[in-house]
Parts: sequence; structure tokens; C-alpha cells
Amino acid sequence: MATLRQLKTFIAVAECGKMYEAARRLSVSRPTVCQIISELEEEYQAPLFERLPREMRITLAGRVLLNNAQELVSLHEHLEQSMKNIHAHRLLRIGATLTIGNTMMGSIIERLQTQYPDIDVNVFVDNTRLLEHRLLHNELDIALVEGVITQSTIVTRPVLEDSMCLICGADHPFASRKSVAIEELKDRYFIMREKGSGTRAIFENIMLTHRIPFFAKWECSSSTAILEAVRHNLGLGVLSKRCILAAVERGEICAVPVEDVSMKRYFYICHNKNHLVNSQMKDFEKVVEECR
Repeated sequence: MATLRQLKTFIAVAECGKMYEAARRLSVSRPTVCQIISELEEEYQAPLFERLPREMRITLAGRVLLNNAQELVSLHEHLEQSMKNIHAHRLLRIGATLTIGNTMMGSIIERLQTQYPDIDVNVFVDNTRLLEHRLLHNELDIALVEGVITQSTIVTRPVLEDSMCLICGADHPFASRKSVAIEELKDRYFIMREKGSGTRAIFENIMLTHRIPFFAKWECSSSTAILEAVRHNLGLGVLSKRCILAAVERGEICAVPVEDVSMKRYFYICHNKNHLVNSQMKDFEKVVEECR
């Protein structure tokens, strides 16, 4: 029967697609990785990878082993963590995308800790792409994201509705308009969120669908920085309604509807399907749903 070390090595090769990259991730030699893969193939009497010149392509037998190996490793890590904290609080590692972290994560965690004081919370705020990576590698238990998750290994469920807004400075020509046509955004300068952001990915998809070219003049992960640049008429912006309310109320920027274009979206609860859904994850989901 495969050992935990063998399974972790196999998972690393499957994810990296190359022996030497898997060896580097695991801090072992390439021959060690090769030997472990050979041992597993001998154990199960089936080739787990096709050896191509530049990559290791996983076989059908390999995919069967990968799904089970990920589940076993996740269960082992959960067991280890549970035993370490058997006399302590329930540990919960939560991920949140930047929009959520900037606007509502504080109130969610405050409510969570009020209702469930025994949950020991660690929060990681980053963009959708990086949180997806953390979920895949069991570095997070659960996440609340606004972007599109691409990996089928991650289970997603919509929980909160949100809407994005086109914004401009108070002195911009759009500021006096009740709405603009999407064609009017052609070749405009935009102050954009960074690559990997859910907000950016959704807006880029809208523009691509309507075949409207635009220029990402600035890129940044800070909504405050975007608001500041837009306020000074350095470009248009697109942010969650939750991020712009205060600046709109102060008259620093204006939100302008785009005709016949829906910018509604959802925030999603996500977790790795191979991660055991524990009680603290369920409690977190309940609290998030209470914020609707």
C-alpha cells in the first residue's frame, strides 16, 4: 500500500508536470522522485504518467490515484490539525478576496466570533487566483470570493449578491450623464484591479463580449488607490458598489450606469472538495448567509 510520502510525491508530480519541479517543491532529489513514481507504478501495475519530452502527462490510472491521494492527504492533514488542537479552539483558515476584505470581512468575522467564540480564525486577503491556489494546496479551509473559480476540484456556491459600478471623477464629462452606452467606453483609459482579480476578470469579459477595446492605464490591488486616481480624472474605474459608496456620498466620484449591461455578480463560498467539511466551516457559512 502506498505511503503518505509516496502519495504527496505523486501529487506534486501531477501538479507540476515535471519531475525536477516536483523535486524542488518537496526539497528532495530528482532521482528520489523518479524512484517513488516507479514504485507506485509497480505497486498498482499501471503507468501513472506518459513520459513526454517536456512534461509528464497523467494517465487515466493516474487520475484515479490523484483523486484518492488528494482526499487521503487532506484527511491526514485534518487529523493532524485536529489532534494538535484537541484541547484548544477550533481552527478555521478563511480566505477573502480584496473587495470582500475591504468592505465586509471585518463585520463577518466579528459576528462569527460573537456567535462562536471557540473558533480560532486566521484570515488571508488576496485576489481570486491566489486564493484558488491556496485552496488547491489545502492552505485554506474555506474562502469567500467574487471571482470565477476555474478548478473543478474546488466546490463553489453563490451566497451574496453584489454589483459592480462604472465610476468617474466629479469633473469628468460622464459625471453629468444619467447613463452611458458601452460603445462610449471604446479606447478609454481605465484604472484597473490587478490580473487575477475577480472584479477585473468579470469586467474584461463584459468588454470582450461586446468587442469594446480599452486601455488599462493603471493596475493596482488597492480600491483606495483606484478611487484616488479616478477622483483626479486619470481614467475610469470599475469597482464593487460596496467599495464606492462613501466616495460617492462625499461627491468625490460619480457612479454611471452602463446602458443594457448587467454588472450584477455573486460572492461565492468555496472549499476544496477533498477537504473534510468540519463544524467551523459550516458555522462560517451560516454567518455569511445571515449577512444577506
